[in-house]
Amino acid sequence: MLTTDQLRALIAGGESDRVEFTVSTTNTDKFGEAICAFANDFPDHGQPGRLVVGVDDAGTVGGLAATIRRAP
Repeated sequence: MLTTDQLRALIAGGESDRVEFTVSTTNTDKFGEAICAFANDFPDHGQPGRLVVGVDDAGTVGGLAATIRRAP
């Protein structure tokens, strides 16, 4: 799990082939595309991709309430 500082740094770094932003909480097509791109890992980073919900393409945080859910 990312710390708040790590998340801020991730957002400040902008989108890349490992980071995708979206303000939508319902655009499952965009979620699916990002997840498939991360899974394919064509650049061979060997690192996880991050889909950040609640942030627009310019890196502006959109004011969504954050909820952290852990698996039982």
